[in-house]
Amino acid sequence: MNFWQSFIGGVLPYVSIAILVLGLGYKVASWYNAPANLHWELFPYPRTLGGQLGELVTEVFTLRSLFHHNRKLWFPSLVMHWGIYLVVFWLFFLLVGAPFAIDLGIAGGVLALTGSCLLLLLRLFAAELRQISAPVEYLNLLFILLVALAALASGALSDFAFRSYFISLLTLKPHLPLPGSYLIFLLLLWLFMIYIPFTRMAHFAVKYFTYHKVKWGEME
Repeated sequence: MNFWQSFIGGVLPYVSIAILVLGLGYKVASWYNAPANLHWELFPYPRTLGGQLGELVTEVFTLRSLFHHNRKLWFPSLVMHWGIYLVVFWLFFLLVGAPFAIDLGIAGGVLALTGSCLLLLLRLFAAELRQISAPVEYLNLLFILLVALAALASGALSDFAFRSYFISLLTLKPHLPLPGSYLIFLLLLWLFMIYIPFTRMAHFAVKYFTYHKVKWGEME
């Protein structure tokens, strides 16, 4: 077994997961310990935990705020986000052995690729968006696009046998070697996971606090 098989398939997964978890944990702790905003009730907001969670779930799955504030970005962003959600569902259902996981994976890969490509094109060619787009936003979209493209091109999302590799990671005995195309996909995936905590993409981990502590002014 060569170095790249061992490193990408057997070492980097644990490094990336550790950095992702620690990085997101640090973000959550920072937001939790940050001082609360001045509580000015300028608009009604849900007071119960159920209402607040419902508001968050609605925002996560519909991107309602983006719909109201930037319609041009809303649809491709929604497509990309739903692609990412479906890939996460793919991994979960793949691990539990559900055959329909393959359909979720392929659909998720296509949506993530389509959405990220559309967003990248919009930011490149729509003058009003290009003016407000920072270089890191192009990098983020390009990263997602490449991960989705590699996932689809390698066939990993449509390979139910790929389940054995992820199961082997959980048992700390990585099942190697893997096809070369899978290694490219996995390398991009692990690097993306390492990259997330250092970017605005980590917002998903602190969504509750940005709403509860900032938008709603709770948590005194």
